[in-house]
Amino acid sequence: MFRLTTRQFSSSASRLSDLYLHPEKWAGKPAEEILELFKKRRSLLGAQFKPDDAELAALKSTSSHTGVSPYIIEKLYYGGESTALDLNGQKHEDNYSPAKFQYDEYPEAAQEIIRDHREQREYNRIAAYEMPHLAKYRQEYKPPQGKPVTYKYTTYLGEEEYRANRKVTLTLKVKDLGLNEKESHKFKVLAGVRYDGSKDEFKMSSERFEEPLQNTRFLSEVLSDLLKASKDLSQDLSDIPLDQRHVQARQRKRKYKKSAVFKNAFPEEWKRPQDAPKKVKSVLDILTESPA
Repeated sequence: MFRLTTRQFSSSASRLSDLYLHPEKWAGKPAEEILELFKKRRSLLGAQFKPDDAELAALKSTSSHTGVSPYIIEKLYYGGESTALDLNGQKHEDNYSPAKFQYDEYPEAAQEIIRDHREQREYNRIAAYEMPHLAKYRQEYKPPQGKPVTYKYTTYLGEEEYRANRKVTLTLKVKDLGLNEKESHKFKVLAGVRYDGSKDEFKMSSERFEEPLQNTRFLSEVLSDLLKASKDLSQDLSDIPLDQRHVQARQRKRKYKKSAVFKNAFPEEWKRPQDAPKKVKSVLDILTESPA
C-alpha cells in the first residue's frame, strides 16, 4: 500500500491540483482521498519528498478504513518497503545474490533429469494422441520436377552492406523453355551476349536494387518480356544470324590462361654453359666412384 516509487519531478505536476503539496489540509478528508494524495505526493516529488507530521497524522486517521493500526502505519511511513517486508516475515535481500539452499527441492542436476523426462513424455503423448490424426492429410509423394529457371543468391557473412549481397543471377537452358525453332532463334538473337551457344545457356544478373527480392522480380519481368517478344513472330528475325563471337572470345581467353605463357624455345646462342654452377661432389659420390 505504501510502496515507494521514484519518478522525476516534472512541470506537469504544476498543472495538477496542488492539494497534495499541503498535507496540513488533508485532515477530515475521506480515507480514499488521503491515500490517493499520499501516493501522488510520493510519486511526483520523488527525491524531493520529505516526511511531514501533518501527512502522517492524516494517514493514521485511515486506520479504521484500512484495518492497519496507527503504529504500523507510522513504521511503514518512515521505514518504507524494507519495513513492509520485515512485517511480513520476509527478508530484504539483493535480487542478484542467490538464496541459500534450504534442502527443500531437488538439486539442479536432478531437476534437469526430471525436465528431460517431462519433455519426453510430452512428445510421447503427441505421438500417441495427435500424430495419428495427420493420416487424413496423407498425399502421394511426387518427386520435384526440374524447373527451367534457376536464381542464384550470394551472401557474404558479416558484410551486410556489401554491394554483392544484392546480386541475383538467373540461368536457364533455352531448350527447356518449350519454344519452337523460330521462337528459339529469336530468343537467342534478342538475348545477345547473355546467351552461350556452347552450353545452350541463357544467363542474366542484376544488382540494380538494394534488396535481392527486388532484383529477382526485375529479372523475372525481363525474362517474361523477352519470352513475349520471342513468341511474336511478326518479325521472326530469321534473316539475322546468331552472333557467338563473345563465346569464342571467352573460350580463347580461358584457353590462354591455361596454356603456358612462354611457348618459344630458349635460344641456343643465349646459353652459357661455362657460367653454370659446378656440381659439388658429396661424400656418397666419392665413395661410389670406382677406383682408377
